[in-house]
Amino acid sequence: MDLKELGRYQREFDSRHGWDWSGLKGAEKIEALNYLAVALAGEVGEFCNLVKKITRRFKSTGELPSDEEIDSLYEELVDVFIYVLKASEELFKRDLAEAYLEKMRKNEERFKEFEVAKE
Repeated sequence: MDLKELGRYQREFDSRHGWDWSGLKGAEKIEALNYLAVALAGEVGEFCNLVKKITRRFKSTGELPSDEEIDSLYEELVDVFIYVLKASEELFKRDLAEAYLEKMRKNEERFKEFEVAKE
């Protein structure tokens, strides 16, 4: 599935659950934007909390994360992706793949001085 198909799937899922933000305007859109910010912060926070615990244990025992912990980290990362996709598709109504490529073109120029020389 490509990003466009994922976006459609997310919008259909949200529509079936009464969470579709596509038609919001004015104050409702601001409320959704606020919800998005809090939801993203929450999901990133859950990811960071897991990283904190893994790092703390590693520093004290040298123990690497378990497969289950890696799976949990990845699941939190997917939760972040879901909100980013939802926002792109329903609030901003923009093509995320196109925006990514445009941003990477800017980053290519911006970070050119940091390129590692190839041998």
